[in-house]
Amino acid sequence: MRFKYLFISMIFFASWLHSNSSLAQTNLCRYGNGNWNDYQRRFSFGNVYVSYDTPNGAVLATTTVEPVMDYVCGANTTPPGGYQTYFVSSAYQSNIPGVVYIKYSATTHSLGLRFTNLDTGEVMMVYGGATQDWAPANPVTQPIDGRFRVKVELIKLNDDIYKTQLPIYSSGGWNVGVVSRGNPHSKAQYQFYWNNSNGKLIIMPNTCTVTTPSVNVPLQPIAASKLNAVGVTAGDKEFNIGLNCKSGSKVYVTLTDLTDQSNTGNQLTLTPDSSAKGVKLRILRNGQPVGYGPDSIAVGNTNQWLVGPSATTTSIPLSAQYIATGQVSGGTVKGVATFTMSYQ
Repeated sequence: MRFKYLFISMIFFASWLHSNSSLAQTNLCRYGNGNWNDYQRRFSFGNVYVSYDTPNGAVLATTTVEPVMDYVCGANTTPPGGYQTYFVSSAYQSNIPGVVYIKYSATTHSLGLRFTNLDTGEVMMVYGGATQDWAPANPVTQPIDGRFRVKVELIKLNDDIYKTQLPIYSSGGWNVGVVSRGNPHSKAQYQFYWNNSNGKLIIMPNTCTVTTPSVNVPLQPIAASKLNAVGVTAGDKEFNIGLNCKSGSKVYVTLTDLTDQSNTGNQLTLTPDSSAKGVKLRILRNGQPVGYGPDSIAVGNTNQWLVGPSATTTSIPLSAQYIATGQVSGGTVKGVATFTMSYQ
């Protein structure tokens, strides 16, 4: 069960980064390690877990392109000067914006990929050999260096996923590179592609129905003066996620910070429309703060924890509280977390 929401809100009242040039030695740009043969990278997800109730568009797994793709470029005064980084995708657009489908069958396109610039958070939106700027152009004519960090997400496109296998290789490839703004032949370009030879697609059983798919947790108003030092907490409020489970497996859950999905700490990021400062929210289980992790049903997902055997699990009791992270000033406080059930 995925994409269920916990809404926690309150108001404070207080005073309150291979293009191998035929003449590499004349190329202003090179790979970070200087090896012109080191231009290929691969990415994989290992085993991928999906349940029968996983919605289309859901993220099944996340990885990064490794090893890191470094580049170094010399001074470039050829007008207009400076450099441009770029991304190229040879794959084809799916029915979901920003997601390309993995072509591994003539009739089945049930898995997609989404590529994101890890440094800017921008999703790459190009297909069929088109090019997109990786980041804004760098007009500086002095030498530069940098690296490309690419996040790759595996996306469920449709229910045909349940009658197929995880592909080993993708037919398409992707490129990311840096090029002189005055000479298109002066560049360093990396190529990366899917290679998942050690992974399988594993279908997980559906065991529980969530009886409270959306839980609103209103914390009581408090004075900012009660949060007078970093780490001080207040306003504890208990709540439950209701479940109706069949026997046959163990129930695990992961909470995900919807505002900052890379968050693996135990403080929930405030939504952009929150106005209070110096404060965050925490969700606790048995009095201990819960850590956040990716929205995934994979076994061993970051900060995934055991709820209990499905035969005897009827709810997940939790609580929420304010926690001071700095000097507190009054205003609204709201955080949104999702919870993802995994049956193992």
